[in-house]
Amino acid sequence: MLAGMKALLVVTLLLSVVSLFVEQVDELSPAMRMAVSIVDYVVVLLILFEVIAGFRKAAYKRVYIKQNLPSLVFTGAFVILFAYNKLSVLAFEAGSIGQLPFVLVIVRNLFILLKVFNRLRRLSSFIEEITARPAQTILFSFLLVILVGTLLLMMPFTSAAGRGLSFIDALFTSTSAVCVTGLIVVDTAIAFSLYGKIVILVLIQIGGLGIMILSFFTIFVLRRSMSIEDKMLISYMLSERDMTKLARSLSNIIVITFAIEGIGAALLFLGFAPALRGDVDGALFTAVFHSISAFCNAGFSTFSNSLEGVRTNGFLVTVIALLIILGGISFSVIINVGECLANRYHRSVRKMQEKLVRMTMNTKVVLTGSALLILAGMMAVYGLEHAYTMADYGLGEQYLSAFFQSVTLRTAGFNTIPFSGLRPVTYVAMAIFMFIGGASGSTAGGLKVNTAAVMIAYISATLRDRKSVTLYHNSITINTVLRAFLILLFAVTVIATGSLLLALFENAPIEHIVFEAVSAFGTVGLSSGITAALSIPGKAVIIFLMFLGRVGPLTVLAAASLGTRKIRIEYPRGEIAIG
Repeated sequence: MLAGMKALLVVTLLLSVVSLFVEQVDELSPAMRMAVSIVDYVVVLLILFEVIAGFRKAAYKRVYIKQNLPSLVFTGAFVILFAYNKLSVLAFEAGSIGQLPFVLVIVRNLFILLKVFNRLRRLSSFIEEITARPAQTILFSFLLVILVGTLLLMMPFTSAAGRGLSFIDALFTSTSAVCVTGLIVVDTAIAFSLYGKIVILVLIQIGGLGIMILSFFTIFVLRRSMSIEDKMLISYMLSERDMTKLARSLSNIIVITFAIEGIGAALLFLGFAPALRGDVDGALFTAVFHSISAFCNAGFSTFSNSLEGVRTNGFLVTVIALLIILGGISFSVIINVGECLANRYHRSVRKMQEKLVRMTMNTKVVLTGSALLILAGMMAVYGLEHAYTMADYGLGEQYLSAFFQSVTLRTAGFNTIPFSGLRPVTYVAMAIFMFIGGASGSTAGGLKVNTAAVMIAYISATLRDRKSVTLYHNSITINTVLRAFLILLFAVTVIATGSLLLALFENAPIEHIVFEAVSAFGTVGLSSGITAALSIPGKAVIIFLMFLGRVGPLTVLAAASLGTRKIRIEYPRGEIAIG
């Protein structure tokens, strides 16, 4: 009986979530509207059944009411608005009232909002029940935020035209924002209202930090206790083995994020204010939007041509590039560098005898690898395009544009040069840098600099016939090496499959298709110009690639694992010819 009720609840829950999206469509057949209405009635009945059953089971009725008062008030308001909405709509369709009153429109919007919160609450409890491992929780949290963002972007108030996006375009845009990618199928500058751009900005911030990090930070701020499962989850996300440092790590991440974004917004405001001819409000919003988008490596812009219009403004380009770099090197590297600088300041200036704080191996790998990749990318872009796409630029503009595009290949997605006219060889070269991406634990995507460094160290040790794999005089465990190559295999397989499907669905040059697939999986957001013209199956492929690229191969593989108990089995050793 209990299992049957749970199954019915899950099915109804999924149908009710689907009905939320269907209700945003302007023209529905009578049969579809009837189905949506039936689902709504079933959901209300289940809510009432749940409340009544809980009340009947409670040993002390007053205590039950006191403990569940907010939920009971919410349920009452939900049922009242549901009844009022259905009766008013029936009267409107029967012709009893000629036009829906303004008050009713507000009530209907409030009802939709209550439905959203109610279904989110039930989705939350459902996810809490089915997720037994941290990887699954992270995956479902991203999926939940994407669905909420999709619903919001389908609503009329987020669209400049007052109609809202179609389901597939809203899902694409929401996924691109939450996965901090930046690929777009509609022009962000003109397709969205101010509220729509704010929704996208919030989705970018949540996607950059992670919904679980924001949630647990709130718990720490409110001094609420956490279960051991919650602490294991957050330690998994932060790669922090010492659970006593979780609160400090979360605080550092939040403070660093908002401090860098705040400073970046202030600097960008100084650059955008003259360009926008004294529009203070517009310059402020533009500065905040681009600061968050740049630090989160999202690549969304409020300009139709991205940053091509400000490519000659060295100040703006440099500030945005620095924000991208800081967002792409990871919080752990920023914290470690800050600790080293503070330690050396105290030791030299204040003459304080403190223990010397050194850069970790991870910090050295990320800083060195990032610097080499930026320099190599700059030389590649300049060498391949200075006589072609950038032929009309001055020498200083060419170097500045080449530097900026090299930085954005670290999964940022902005562009100061037109990408539709690049040479095929440039697409291939850029795809290599996009595939590598930023640092592990950062807002960037891709294979990750750390992963590439481990594989290079292993290859170097193999060529030199060394038994141990080392980086900066530190040994690397064989398990880390195996995980690195597993990530490589996963990434290549996903991109190859995505490219094959895109080639099947889209009529575009193969270099454009591969570039698009790598950009989506690496959460880069750069496009060869085919994104807006993608078919519905093509958009679905890109959505899938963006999601897999953001949550990461290890999280996807861990979430998909069966989680069975490990049993050690030894088999006879066999020989196989390779190479």
